[in-house]
This record gives sequence, C-alpha cells and structure tokens, in this order.
Amino acid sequence: MRRSIQPITKNHSRMKKYIITVFSILLFSGALQAQEKWTLEKCINYALENNLSLKSSKLNTESQEIRFQQAKNQRLPSLSAYGSYNLGIGQSKNKFDTYENKNSQSYPAGLNSSIEIFSGFQTQNRIKAQEFTLLASLEDLKKARESMAVNIASAYLQVLYNKELYQVALEQVSLSQTQVTRYESMAALGKIPKGQVFEIQAQMSKDKLNATQSLSTLQLSLLDLSQMLDLAEWSNFDIVIPEINMTSLGIKINPADEVFSYAVVNKASVKASELRLESSKKSLKVTEGAIYPSLSLSANYSNGYYPDSYNPDGSSIGLLDQLDINSRTSVGLNLNIPIFNRFDTRNNIKLSKIDIENAKLEVESTKKALYKDIQQAWFNATTASVKYEATIDAVKNTEEAYRFAEEKFNNGRATIYEFNEAKTKLASVKSDQLQAKYNYLFSVKILDFYKGETLKL
Repeated sequence: MRRSIQPITKNHSRMKKYIITVFSILLFSGALQAQEKWTLEKCINYALENNLSLKSSKLNTESQEIRFQQAKNQRLPSLSAYGSYNLGIGQSKNKFDTYENKNSQSYPAGLNSSIEIFSGFQTQNRIKAQEFTLLASLEDLKKARESMAVNIASAYLQVLYNKELYQVALEQVSLSQTQVTRYESMAALGKIPKGQVFEIQAQMSKDKLNATQSLSTLQLSLLDLSQMLDLAEWSNFDIVIPEINMTSLGIKINPADEVFSYAVVNKASVKASELRLESSKKSLKVTEGAIYPSLSLSANYSNGYYPDSYNPDGSSIGLLDQLDINSRTSVGLNLNIPIFNRFDTRNNIKLSKIDIENAKLEVESTKKALYKDIQQAWFNATTASVKYEATIDAVKNTEEAYRFAEEKFNNGRATIYEFNEAKTKLASVKSDQLQAKYNYLFSVKILDFYKGETLKL
C-alpha cells in the first residue's frame, strides 16, 4: 500500500510545482496587461518632445536662426560711442599762455556711425545664404524627427512580435502540461510505465525554458523601447496591443516609382540637401563680391572738456562754452578698391565652386539613397506579403497535423518523440508566421511613411 501511495504523492507534488510555475508565468503576463499602456502614437509624441538628440537638433536650428538674423542686421548702420580721460604730466600751458611744469587733464568723447552702401552685393547674398542654411537646418530637424518616429515604430513592432512569440511559447507549455497531467493520472492507475511520464515531463521542462527565454526577450525589447523614449523608470512600462487588419495591407502597397515620385519632392532629407546646394550658390556670390569696390558712408561727432582751457583775457572757459567750442562733426564716403590680396579672392572663388559641386553630389546621393530605401521597402513588403499568405495555410495544415499526432499519441499509436516533433513543428510554423506578419506590417508602414502618411497602427 505504501508503494502505491508514494508514487502518487510524488506525482501530485510534481504536478503542483508545474502548475505553480505556469501560473506564475501567466500571472506575470497578466501583470503586464495591468500596467500602464502606451500606444504607438503616444510613444512617438513622447520621444519627439523629450529625446535628447532631438533637443540638440532643435538647439542647432535656433543657432541658425540667430545667424540668419545676424546676417540681416548687417544692413543696419553701426553706432558706437567713445570717451576717455587723459592726464598729462609735465609742461603744459597755463592761463597766461605760457608753459609751466604742472599736470593737465582732458575729457574727449564722441560718436561714430557708418553704413554700407555697396559691397558687391555681398550682404544681400550672405543673407540669402544664411536663409537657405536655416531652412536646411529646419529640414534636418524634420528628418531627425521622422527618423525617430521610424525607429520608435520599429521598436514598437518588435515588442508586439515578442509578445506574440511569448504567447506561442505559453501555448506550448499549456499543451505539455495537459499531457503531463494525463500521463501522471494514467501512470497512477498503472496503465503506462512511469518512464513515459518522465519523458513528457522533460518536454514540458524544455517548453518552460523556452517560455522563460521568450519572456526575457520580450522584457529586453520593452527595455530597448523605453530607453529610446529616455524613460527614467521602465519597470511599469508596457504597450497597447492594437487590432491589426492584415487583409487590408496589400491594398496599400503602391509601386516603388510612384512612392519615390512623392518622396523625392516632399521628404526632408532631399529638401535639406537641395537647400544646402542653394546656400552654396549664394556663398559663391558672396565670395565673388569681394572682387568689386566697396563704398560706405561714415559720420563722426566729437567733443571734449579741458579743465585748463582759458580765454585770451586769462579767464577759465566753462564746460558749456567748451562743449560749444570743441564740438566737431564730420561726414565721409569711404571707397575701398581691391587691387591685390595675394590671390585670396580668386582661390576662395575656386573653393566655393568646389563646395557647389560637392553639394550637387550630396543631392544626387540623397535621392539615390532614398530610391534604394523605397525599393527595399517595396521588395520587403511584397515578399513578406507572399510569405505571410503562405504561412496562413501552413499554420492551418500544421495544426491539423498536430491534432492528428496528438490523437495517435493519446491512443498509443505514436511515440512521445513523434508527438513532440509535431508540437515543435506547430510552434516553428507559428513563429514563422509571426515573423512574416511583422516584416510585412513594418514594410507597409515604411512605404506609408515615404508617402507622407503618419505612422500609426
């Protein structure tokens, strides 16, 4: 009697331990569902507001705005004031118009102003060059925001993919648990040898290990996404699982050339390179302007007070009288004609022309890179579509094959190895379907992005 009770007690203890383990995994999964949920839109908006690299790009744009304003301000006249106090030690005139050894003081002051009249159109071209640079910087910021949105979407889909893989792993644990429970009951009644129970338990342990690894991968992908968002605390971070209509995705796959025709005109990367080309052209005009003479208008007002100034009769000249007497105003035109500056201007023009050629190459390179990216996204979308459609039938047929193998196994007409092989194939096919599904989904979303659509699920 003791011999018959002891195995039953062991089996029940083992079963309890397995149930607790599976329950713990499911409980963790439920805890994830109870945590704060982030939609893709929320993730993208949060990153656009808080990401440090985007903040740095924004500061660069603000710097360009200041430089543009500085260029425009060059059209304004300049104005400066000066003043000084001078102390003379030694011989100086006294009120009798004779020299004596004494200290003297003076307080000269004045105003200077100048304005550019002509400088070979350098100021106007410098303003336009800075304007194009500013616009290119704004497009760079837009490009950085777009790249951030794409990276967030990719990480978000990776989490969704890992969540579904985790569910597949849990299904495998559940299937194995059903067989373990059944075999333990049969072994307790003496219908099967205890060795078969150990075999099915070994398979369940393997499935539990796979589920644990899958859970770890899921947690790591959540950590990666939270780090992209620069979240200080990620332990309560989780995302919303949206309803995705896979049947409607194929309708959205436009030809690559059609997508490129829109993207080459509207995408920030192309616009930024084209604006930098225009800035280079204006910079060449600025450099060429140094060939021409420059003309400016200047004005000066000066005055001063000299405590040791005297009238012919020997009386001291007061402050107000001195300010009236010493007042001086001048206006002048300043012409500067470049004759020879060691070929600096000529060489600077050559360098500016080289900059233009480099900017042209950058435009072409950007367009070609964009076209390659669109072609790759279109190819990925079409091939993933075909693969996903194929996996639908594969999953359906593999599920039927698994049910047939399970029935044979339960009736003693198949070995544990045949059953495990069927179960493993089912998990593999489902994993392949998930991979094809999310590759398909991401590729379609990338094409939508190139068409100017908002990234959303």
